[in-house]
Amino acid sequence: MKNRSASEGALFALNGAIMIQHGVLLLLVGPIVPNLMETFGIDEGTTGLLLAMGSFGFLSGPLIAGAIIDRIHIRWAVIFGLCIEAVFLLLFGWSRLFLVAIIANFFLHMGASFVETGGNVMPTLIPGKRSAHSKMNMVHLFFSIGAFVGPFLVGLYLNTFGAWRPLFILALLPTGALFLWTMAARFPDRAPRAAEHSGQLQDLVAVLGNGTAVWGSLTLLLYVGAEVGVSSWIVHYLQKVLGFDTVSSTAGLSLLWVFMMVGRYTNGLLGRKVSAKSLVVVSGIAGTAAVMGFIFVTDLVPVYLLIAVMGICLSGVFPNVMAELNSRDPARAGTVTAVMAMGAALGAGIFQWLVGIIAEIASLRIAFIVPAVLQGLTVITFMAALRTGNAIRSIRTRR
Repeated sequence: MKNRSASEGALFALNGAIMIQHGVLLLLVGPIVPNLMETFGIDEGTTGLLLAMGSFGFLSGPLIAGAIIDRIHIRWAVIFGLCIEAVFLLLFGWSRLFLVAIIANFFLHMGASFVETGGNVMPTLIPGKRSAHSKMNMVHLFFSIGAFVGPFLVGLYLNTFGAWRPLFILALLPTGALFLWTMAARFPDRAPRAAEHSGQLQDLVAVLGNGTAVWGSLTLLLYVGAEVGVSSWIVHYLQKVLGFDTVSSTAGLSLLWVFMMVGRYTNGLLGRKVSAKSLVVVSGIAGTAAVMGFIFVTDLVPVYLLIAVMGICLSGVFPNVMAELNSRDPARAGTVTAVMAMGAALGAGIFQWLVGIIAEIASLRIAFIVPAVLQGLTVITFMAALRTGNAIRSIRTRR
């Protein structure tokens, strides 16, 4: 399909819609964890396996999506991902065996990885004077909107009707609408390539060789481990440890994403003048303190207050890291994004499962120490990524 020019507003609107749908879909399983445990008769450790398989499915897609973006066009990466999502939403909703649910969750998140990779590259296509991390935070604001609306509506639905399976059929509506919009949308041309004759393997070797994306991948592995350690288990924590009802516990997850949304808007504004480095450092340190405080409170008001602080602290890390590092190599932005997205997916898989295992062996309170530690470690690895990138740029300048 021939590329056509796109206005800044139209491209931003599509990017926002992609991230809203992605936020709804990515948070669909977390609020129904107690229901899945009851339906399939599984314990917390086995439920962690289900969540982890979704993350490993997410891990399997970004390099393919990055190759499609860099070699063909971003449109087809998003379209392919939406088609995979639609098929496995149906399969998950239909599943009567736990094994089928695991398989469906794996491929559902593989499709989501295509959509997210496209969504994370699109801010580099949006013209304007804002810094890359400022634009990325504004785009991820829409992800937070979807992540806020999704769990809250799921909680209200479950409280009213009880059955979780129809939720996967309803999720087809935004997925189908976004498929039609992406097919009809106008996209700009691909970024000019430094070497059109090079292959995707050479691109991957070049990206891995400079070290910046590798450190960025490790940073997002740790950050996403912290994020999903909180978001995937917080509903179960509020119900089992604190005795909250269904609406109050799912409202807690929605509150987390409300303040993720507030935090990303704030990061977007601050990003015009404040460096990504400063924003990540402050978020990591404050986030560690917030999660540790959350473990020791029991009453509704302080619990919700600390959830709000956790949301603000988590909010800017992913977009600040992603934008700061993938904008440094526009010709290979798809591959750079894919490498970092794979780190994020691996972190989600490892630490969702680890939190479940620790919760089963020890307790949920102890398990929540994991995301606290991970947020502190993100600061260290991001500093390493920046130093590596600056050293490489210094060498190139001297040459």
